[in-house]
This record gives sequence, structure tokens and C-alpha cells, in this order.
Amino acid sequence: MAISGLVIGAGVPVALFYMAFKIGTWPFLVAATILGAIAIFWGAIMVIVAFVPVMENVDEQASELRTQLNIHKAMMRSLLEELDEVDSILKDIRDELKKVSE
Repeated sequence: MAISGLVIGAGVPVALFYMAFKIGTWPFLVAATILGAIAIFWGAIMVIVAFVPVMENVDEQASELRTQLNIHKAMMRSLLEELDEVDSILKDIRDELKKVSE
């Protein structure tokens, strides 16, 4: 749809001006200018409409990535808490071993 919008927005005005210059009268040039402006406008509308689903897809992917990032952050926090517990247990074991060796 984006390609058809570009063709309408660019191709139609070029063809209109080509035909108007071949005929060579002012009313045809004015009509070609007006119709060309309308074609450019509707071509731009078609391109914008074509990109709306793409932008929605990008938004969905971004929200999924945020969710995954939050899950990974939570997992890393829990791993750090477990490592802190292991560290405290190992320090207790070290202290007990120092007491026994003295």
C-alpha cells in the first residue's frame, strides 16, 4: 500500500504535467496543478495509513521487550539475594573454622 501511495503521490502529478505541457494550454496546466496537489495529498495519506500497522507492531514489540526486561531484572535481583545469603553462610563457616583452628 505504501508503494501505491508513492506512485499516486509522485506518478500522477508527473503524468498530469507531462500531458498538460504536451497540450500546452493554461487551463490544462491549472487543472494539472490542482489534480497533482490532490494526488500528492492522497498519496501521503495512503503512505501514512500503510505505516500505522507497522507502528502498532513496533509498540507491541517494545512492550514485550519491557516485560522481558522486567522479568530478567527480577531474576537478577533474586540471584543477588541468594548470593548474599550464600556469602553470609560462607562467612559464618569461615569464622567457625577459625575458632576451631585456634
